[in-house]
Amino acid sequence: MSTASFLFIFSSSFMALFPVVNPIGGAFIVNGFFSNLDDKHRKIAIKKLLINYLLIGLGTLAVGHLFLLLFGLAVPVIQLGGGLLICKAAIDLLMDEPESAQKSESEKSVTASQWSELESKLFYPITFPISVDPGSISVIFTLMATASVKDSMLDTGINYMIIATVFVCMAAILYLLLTQGQRFFKRLGDSGNLVINKLIAFFTFCVGIQIMVEGIAKIFNLDISIFS
Repeated sequence: MSTASFLFIFSSSFMALFPVVNPIGGAFIVNGFFSNLDDKHRKIAIKKLLINYLLIGLGTLAVGHLFLLLFGLAVPVIQLGGGLLICKAAIDLLMDEPESAQKSESEKSVTASQWSELESKLFYPITFPISVDPGSISVIFTLMATASVKDSMLDTGINYMIIATVFVCMAAILYLLLTQGQRFFKRLGDSGNLVINKLIAFFTFCVGIQIMVEGIAKIFNLDISIFS
């Protein structure tokens, strides 16, 4: 494969995935869940989140089509069901009551029950569908279809590896924002983080509706170009 082909597939995959995966917006929402953790538990939570994040993205690349065949599912149905999950998660975030004030790092402490409750949310809804939503999965399926080279398993495998590299880049951006961007979140203060989290939760709700509409449109062969 030539360097030009590699760069084209990488750049086109990056531009297709970045606005859908949206690691920047995801970092703001995830930080809302992690804001009251001490450094030790925050590092553990970020590590587990990234493992789940990569498992979903890379797992979709590896065995996504197999799961669709096993369960007889179509991508539009996944979009519809996933859109519902995103809407539910966004509503929970919108209705969630914030704590009165953030504690300083030295004052923060997490009880076993609080950590257990957060840990149970690390996969759903924090990783899926907030960090990686069905829209991201559908884009990965689309990229897989366009990256497949007829009668050439080697070229197809290389293209899939490029898509996997792009997804790892998304995970790296999310990691940097959750670790190095913590100072920025602190500077915003309680009220600033609350406003941004609520706004992003609202936009996340809208994204969920859009994914549902796209799924319904594909199922019933409807033209939704008027919404674009």
